[in-house]
Amino acid sequence: MLGIDIQQILLHLLNFVILFTGLYVLLYGPVKKFMDKRAEDYKKMDDEAEEKLENAKKLESEYNEKISAADVEIADMKKKASVEISEARDNQMASAKEEADAIIEAAKKSAEREKEEILESAKGDITKLVEEAASKMILTSETSDVYDAFLSGVERGAGDGAGA
Repeated sequence: MLGIDIQQILLHLLNFVILFTGLYVLLYGPVKKFMDKRAEDYKKMDDEAEEKLENAKKLESEYNEKISAADVEIADMKKKASVEISEARDNQMASAKEEADAIIEAAKKSAEREKEEILESAKGDITKLVEEAASKMILTSETSDVYDAFLSGVERGAGDGAGA
């Protein structure tokens, strides 16, 4: 009729089906398997990376907690050390103050003793001088006027010294 041979069309159709089936079996199937396996491998690698990332985050949080605990412990140790240092300083200051008070008290007692010794020595010297002066006056002058003048001079000197 129009010059179309049905048999030719069917043969072409059969060739196309055979070609399609052959290509599907030989190319599409193995490529599809390869691509599926590769996608599965990548998915597995992605899951492993996610798991490792989760573990890393968990470890990081644990380490941060440990660091925080260590910081708190260090702060407590610093406080304890500060209190101990303060107590030691206070104890040293108290003992130094006691020692200083003892030294001052000993120095006061020593100064008081030296003062008394000096006064006793001065009294002795004054007594000697007065005795010597009196004996010289008695020996050199027999008159009572000189003796009375001496005594009044001594009384005036004693009155001036007591008032000073």
